[in-house]
Amino acid sequence: MFRLKKLLNHFLSIFFPFRCLVCKNSCDYGIVLCEDCKEKLKKSIHKPQEVKDTTCDFPIYTMSSYDDFTSDLIKIIKYKPSKKLAEILGENCAEQADLKSFIKEEDVIIPVPMHEKRLEERGFNQAWVLAESYAKKVGCHFSPAIIRKRYTKPQASCNESERNNNLDNAFALSSDIIKSAFRGKRLIVVDDVATTGTTLLKSVEPLKELEAKEIIALVVSHSYKKYK
Repeated sequence: MFRLKKLLNHFLSIFFPFRCLVCKNSCDYGIVLCEDCKEKLKKSIHKPQEVKDTTCDFPIYTMSSYDDFTSDLIKIIKYKPSKKLAEILGENCAEQADLKSFIKEEDVIIPVPMHEKRLEERGFNQAWVLAESYAKKVGCHFSPAIIRKRYTKPQASCNESERNNNLDNAFALSSDIIKSAFRGKRLIVVDDVATTGTTLLKSVEPLKELEAKEIIALVVSHSYKKYK
C-alpha cells in the first residue's frame, strides 16, 4: 500500500508539479513544505519567551524570532493564502515549543478574530487555526470569545499615526459566550505575529470584563532586535 501511494504521488508530480511554498523546490504532489524547510521550521521554534518591548500592559510570549524564514512562511500563509501551511505551523509550534508545559488544561485559548469580510477573502483565520492546534495538543479549552465588529485597514498598511487609532472599538465579546465560564481562568490570546502589540492590546480590551485570573498573549513570532 505504501509503495502504491508513493508511485501514485510520483505520477501526479509529473503531471501536476508541486513546489515548496517557501523555498520553491520541487515536492511530491500535495506537499506544501519540503523536508529542508520543515527542518528549518523545527529549529526556529522554541519554548515561549516573554516579549519586553510592546505597548501591552499584559505578558506576551513568542515562540520564534521574526527572521527571514519565519516572516516569509507567515506571509505566505496569510497572502498566498495556505490553510494547510498554517496547520503545519500550528502543529510544529505545539510540538517544538513544548506547549504542554506552558498551557494548562484549565486555561482558555482565544484566537484574535478576523472580520467576516476579510475571512471571506482569505478563507480562514490563521490565528484560529493556530489556536485550535494548541488546544488540541494540550487538551485545554478553546473559545472564539472575541469578534471583530468593524472592518479595518491592515495594521501593516498603516503609517505610525494611523496604527494608534485604526483598531479603536474594532473588537467585542461574542454574544454566544457564557461570561461566568471565564471567571478565574487564565485566558491565552493567540495570534501569528506581534510587532508593536497594538492588535493584541485592542483585542484584549473586551476580555477585561470577564473577571479572568490572568490574560496573556501567545504569538508565533516577534522580532528580537528591539530587546536583545
